[in-house]
Amino acid sequence: MSSRTRTFALIFTVALAVTLLGALLTTHAAPTLTQGRADSSRPTVVPVALQSSGTASGLGLDTFRDIARAVNDGVVNINTSKLVRRPQAGFFHDFFGGGEDDPLGPDVGSDPIRQTSLGSGFVIDSDGYILTNRHVIEEADEISVSFSDGKSYDATIVGQDARTDVALIKIEPEGPLTVLPLGDSDTTEPGEWVMAIGNPFSLGNSVSVGVISFKGRDLQLQRGTSIDMIQTDAAINPGNSGGPLLNTRGEVIGINTMIVTGGASRVNAGVGFSVPINVAREILQQLRERGKVVRGWMGVTIGSMTEDLAATYDLDEAKGAVVNSVTPGSPADEVGIQPEDVILSADGRVIEDSSDLSRYIASKAPETEVELSVLRDGERKTISITLGTFPEETTLVARQDTERRRLGMSVRDLTPSLAQRLDLPRGSRGVLITDVETGEPAEEAGLRRGDVIVSVNGGAVEGVDDFERAVSGFDSGDRVRLRVLNAQGYRVVVVRLN
Repeated sequence: MSSRTRTFALIFTVALAVTLLGALLTTHAAPTLTQGRADSSRPTVVPVALQSSGTASGLGLDTFRDIARAVNDGVVNINTSKLVRRPQAGFFHDFFGGGEDDPLGPDVGSDPIRQTSLGSGFVIDSDGYILTNRHVIEEADEISVSFSDGKSYDATIVGQDARTDVALIKIEPEGPLTVLPLGDSDTTEPGEWVMAIGNPFSLGNSVSVGVISFKGRDLQLQRGTSIDMIQTDAAINPGNSGGPLLNTRGEVIGINTMIVTGGASRVNAGVGFSVPINVAREILQQLRERGKVVRGWMGVTIGSMTEDLAATYDLDEAKGAVVNSVTPGSPADEVGIQPEDVILSADGRVIEDSSDLSRYIASKAPETEVELSVLRDGERKTISITLGTFPEETTLVARQDTERRRLGMSVRDLTPSLAQRLDLPRGSRGVLITDVETGEPAEEAGLRRGDVIVSVNGGAVEGVDDFERAVSGFDSGDRVRLRVLNAQGYRVVVVRLN
């Protein structure tokens, strides 16, 4: 081989090596997500296209940058104003500003105050319909929706649902809107990349990225009912409520709803929850047409079967729903369902857990007959029940207001997290007093905010339903004996009912 040939061969070899090294470095330095997965073999970036109507196509979205560009104009900031006597608060904080960190909630003032709140939402069709959380617009007197381009519109409430914390509002747009495509939350899995967009701390549209940490987290959004939520570590903070959780195709798979905080700061601690979009999709038509959701109702509070519970019932599998309490006068009460019954199946369909039963019953229309297989005292019984109508929140509030007037106080369920924050013994159960009115029976008996009622006339109280049922059995002027717990210990008081 001539020297000239050897020179060309050397140059070619060096050039090839540099090319291969560059390709190797590029591949490992900038992996790109394709269809929701990391493609380490050959990164590909597909341009994001918007349809002529301004709707995000949802196809070929490969980077978070492109997703944000495609959907940002369809994510809105929601500003509300309302007169309130008590800002809402709790361990799972809402995200729209206001509220307090006191687990009992702030003291009640004698005069109403005007509270402004902030949240997020997203456009779901070109006519101006917007999905958000119910707690963002709850009892609002005025609702204003702002887009990233600075345009603002007044909005009206079309429908809302307390059970799922979903609300539908509407604006009258003056031009085309960017519509966010709805995905399929049932097909999502833990470990998938997701993006949250919203209005944290009133900063305007902000993007955060994380993964699905858990799917099907059973959380209570309204007393007595729960939803299987999507858990994510994407940063969501106060103001993010109602904003979209998106997959790597730019599709909405959830509505960001709540967080668990690491303390009194109310800032993200890496644990956030979203209502699955399929849950919202199922009720959209009813929200548009009726303004509310009508569901079947049994009138029980239930818990899931555990391995230990299954052993006490001599069950081979930890399946079924355990009845914790039965609402007096409800369909379940009328057919003889009792506390500690285990509902094993409904219409021949095996019940996996309490959420499974709740979803099935809620999917049925009122007046539907459902055949239940129930385990009681070691025997299986077949019970047919005709479903009632799931009570609207106004019914629940009215019942609570009645007891408030009789006692001059408000109560809520005591959760393990609240018990811990109030320095109560582990395993404490009862109802937590959140407000005591001046000059009313509760105050005269020496009851205070932060006290926990554990029994009424010697009967144990597990939650608000138990307490209201126990108190409803007394007449005006009757004396009621309450055993009360706080951080200093137990005491017994007597309250004379109004």
